[in-house]
Parts: sequence; C-alpha cells; structure tokens
Amino acid sequence: MMILKRLSLTVALTSLIAGCAMPPMSPPLVTEGQSSSQEANIESLLAQARRSSPIRSAELKLQAAQLLASQGEPDHAADILADIDTSILPPSLQFNIIRLKTQQALDSNDGEQALSYLAYMPSLSTLPEGDVLLSEQLYAEAYNLNGQPLEEAKILIEGSDYIQDQEKRQNLHDRIWQALQSTGDEELHSALQQPNNNYLLQGWLELALASRSIADIKTQTNNIDNWLNLWQAHPAAQTMPDNLASPQSIDLINVARIGVLLPTTGSLAKAGKAIQDGITTAHYANQGSSYTPELVFLDSTLYNTPEEIIQAAQEKEVQLIIGPLEKDKVSALSQYDSLPLPFLALNYAETSATNLYQFGLSAEDEARDAATQAINAGKRYALILTPNSTWGNRAESAFADTFSALGGTIVARKSFNTGDLNQDIAQLLKTDESKTRAISLRKATGLNFEFEERRRQDADTILLAARPQDARLIKPILSFYFAGDLPVYATSQVFSGSINSAADIDLNGIMFGDIPWVLSPPSDNRRALNAIRNNTNTRFGRLYALGIDAYNLYPYLQQLGATQGARLQGETGMLSLSEQNKINRHLQWAIFENGSPKLIE
Repeated sequence: MMILKRLSLTVALTSLIAGCAMPPMSPPLVTEGQSSSQEANIESLLAQARRSSPIRSAELKLQAAQLLASQGEPDHAADILADIDTSILPPSLQFNIIRLKTQQALDSNDGEQALSYLAYMPSLSTLPEGDVLLSEQLYAEAYNLNGQPLEEAKILIEGSDYIQDQEKRQNLHDRIWQALQSTGDEELHSALQQPNNNYLLQGWLELALASRSIADIKTQTNNIDNWLNLWQAHPAAQTMPDNLASPQSIDLINVARIGVLLPTTGSLAKAGKAIQDGITTAHYANQGSSYTPELVFLDSTLYNTPEEIIQAAQEKEVQLIIGPLEKDKVSALSQYDSLPLPFLALNYAETSATNLYQFGLSAEDEARDAATQAINAGKRYALILTPNSTWGNRAESAFADTFSALGGTIVARKSFNTGDLNQDIAQLLKTDESKTRAISLRKATGLNFEFEERRRQDADTILLAARPQDARLIKPILSFYFAGDLPVYATSQVFSGSINSAADIDLNGIMFGDIPWVLSPPSDNRRALNAIRNNTNTRFGRLYALGIDAYNLYPYLQQLGATQGARLQGETGMLSLSEQNKINRHLQWAIFENGSPKLIE
C-alpha cells in the first residue's frame, strides 16, 4: 500500500516538473579497443576513476553507478557511491550523486535513509531551477514514505510558486491538501503558532484548521467562507483543492415557500402538532437572516395519493415539502422514480426516490449506533436482548446486522416478555442449562452435592432495547445471573427523559445513546419551547426536536449528499446522509451513575 502511495506521488510531481528535469549525463569515456558491453564500460569507468582526481573520480563513479542501477544492481551501485566525499564536489555534481543515492533509498521504501542522504544536499540557492524542483520532489517523497505529512506539505507548498499551468497547479494543491489532512491536530496547532511562517504556509495551515474545526458542515462552511474572506489573494483561494471545493460549490437549498405536510386529525395529530411546533420555533429563530422562506401548512390527512399531494404543492406554489409523517404515504412517494420537488419525509420507507429525503426517530438508528459504540469499545461477542414487539424486532435486526457488518459475532439473541424476564434472561445466559445439568447429575449419581450456577462465558457485551420499567428489572436480573460484569449498550428507550435517581438506581452501569435535546444543556430553541410547553423533557418532547432539525436540515441536504463524511449537528444527533438519501443520526452517549445519566466523553 505504501509503495503505491509513493509511486502515485512520484508520477504526480514528475508531471508537475516536466521539462525541468536534469539533462542526461555525458556518455562514458571509454578507450579504443575496449568491449562495448555495459559490464566493460563499468569496469573501464571504475579503472579511470582510480587514476583520476577526486572530482573527476566522483564523476566517473556516478556514471558507473547509473549504469549499475539501470541493470537492476542497486546494492553494487550504492557501494560505489558510498566512499565518495560529496563535501568537496561542486554543487551540480554533489546534487546528482545525492539524488541517485536518495532515489535508490526511496525505491527500497526506506524513507529514513533517503532523508539522511538529503541532509547533505547542497544549498538550493546554488542549483538551477530544475534541480531545485527535483530536490523538492525527493524531499516530498521521503517525507511521505517516512510518515511525516506536515513536512511533506511544507516542501510541496514551497514548490507551488514555480507552477503556472492550471492543471498542474490543481494537482499540486490536491496533493498539499491530502498531506495536510493526514497531519494530526496537535501537530497542526503547533505549526500554526510558529512565528516564522510565511504567507503561503500560514494560509494553508489556517485553511486546514478551518476545515477540521468541527465535523458539522454548517460550521465548517462558515469557517471556510471566513477563510476565503481573509485569504482571498492566497493561491489556495484561487485554486481550491478539489475535495475541499466540492461542498463549497454546492449551493444551499434556498426556497421561497415551504409546504409543511403533517396530520392535524386522527391518531397522529398530537405528534404532527409537536413537530409543527418545532418547525415554527426554528423558523422564528431564523427570522432576520438573509433568506427566510414562507411556511404553508397542509393537512396530510386530506390527501390519499402522491398525485394529490403533488397537485396541492403545485397549487400552493411551494418549492419544497417537509413531511409527510405517515409511513404509508412516505412508502407511496418512494415508488416514484423522480419527484418533481424535494420532499423531506419524517418517516422511513424500504425504498427511495430521486428528490425524496427520509428523516425520523427510528429505533433502527439507535440500535445501529449502539452496536457501533460497542465495536468501537473493542467488544466482539454480543448477546442481544429486545422486547417481543414490532419495534423490538426492528431493533434486534439492526443490532445484529450492524454488529456483524463491523466484524462482531452475535452469540445469541432473545426476545423477552415482561412477565417472563427471569426465565428469558436465564435462557439467554444459559444459567438454566447449568442448573438442569446439575439436577441430572444428582439424579444419575444419587449424590446431594453443592452446586454453583454459572453463566455462559462466550460473550463480552449485551445489546439491549428496553423501556425504563423493564430495564429497571433487567439489570438486577443480569447481576443475579452472574452477568453484572458484562457491559450493556442500550437504545434511548431505557431513559424516560426525566432524571429520577431513586427509580433509576437499578440502571447503574448501563450505557445508552440519546439525542442532544435530552443529554446536552438546553439550546435556544428548547428554551423557547420550554417557555410555552410543559412536556419538552418527556419522550414526546423529542418530536419538537425532530421538527427543529427538519427545518434546519433542509438547506444542507445537497451538501450532505455531495460531501463524504459531512455531518450537521442537530437536536436529534449528529446528522449525515446515506447514499439512499436517508438521514442517519449519530447519538451522544451516557452511562447511569447513582441513578442519573452522565455524559461519556
């Protein structure tokens, strides 16, 4: 892998300096009558070197080493060059010998040795421009191979002034950016503080910092916009790196009228009202910004087909719709190849369609995040415990699929019923089998011996989905069956949303993922809703968060889709977009201590 990386750099830099390379060496001086074979030429060159002055001897040895290198004998070539004292040579000859030695070290993937040769390179001020560029190429390759991306970037930045061709400049800027992205945060911050940084280097370093200050694409976009305002004359502002320029070049979705398509009657009316309150709260918070759309409210219960919804949107002249909430309506919209306007649906369907984005508070999202958290903590063998219900079955599948896809093994899984928790957990942990074996052995032997129950030993974690009332029973039962030491990763359902340390003391040790709305200090939007609603800290209050995020999310949908790894910080989590245009939520994590959730850093 490292070889491919270095070779790609060689090709890129060589293309940048085409036309500047060192001219070929003069032909070997061979006396008449000698054989014309390369072997004879090499022997002749070495013989002449032994009879010549030091400078002429070095010149002849270099020619012999070049011939040996071309024959695939780098070790022999290195031996010939090893005893040359380069300090007494003129700069051009000194450069050519060190260049060959360095290239041989690079060909052997020895970046450290290459850098040791380059330490003896003559002052660049004594070399012609072509040799300066070749020297920088060698330095960049050596730093790349030696795992020093910041030094590699610095060398490439130094050479960027020489490149006038736009295509070559773009290639070089992309390579500089790749090196800076590979530089660690601490090293980057330290480099930024150096007082002797020149304009070119400082601009690149500050751009790298602006792009990584936070994973949130909204903040990152603002940071880069601020950088462009301050560094508009910088070469990187004139020719932005491709993988940085793409999110900036994607326009935000700005529309004049947004249709809010939610149910106002029926079983989902209360949920629809809460989401609408979240949307309007975010909308009013955005008043006074450069672009605030008009909201048009539509009752989704009045429309039975996608065609009716689309017709209503066209009649109301809306350019984007937030909704619907009903799963059957989202599924119907997903059957279209391409919708005539963007929809940010607030539920999920099995399939998708062009212009259909899907966003919701799904149990699967939380189960996937829990499985990922367990894998990241080094767990590899999981037991799954979920309620015997529709949402429990969905959580179980998401647990299993994600944990397995990330390299873990599902040891066993169990769907529980509240009234049978003791028996269900005993079966999951196989303590019932241990007891059964003991009873059978007593019957077979007639002996009344002491017996200590044991749980299974082939699991290192438990993935749990359970509501608070069940989780408060499950954790003590796990301890009773000798599984109190197994770490438990749970979905948000284990927490009611309100701190109740007396009731939740039995949840101690359970780790769970939940949304920032619940675990972080209240945002401005939540404080605004707290003033007019008394249920923001219940599970129902999460619907307010969904509405707020839906409104704040829609402008960035195209950027999230175009930029790998891009995320947007929301009330319901760190939001990203899948290839199927489904919003994934990455949660915050907490652990119960003394009956209260404590954030895990």
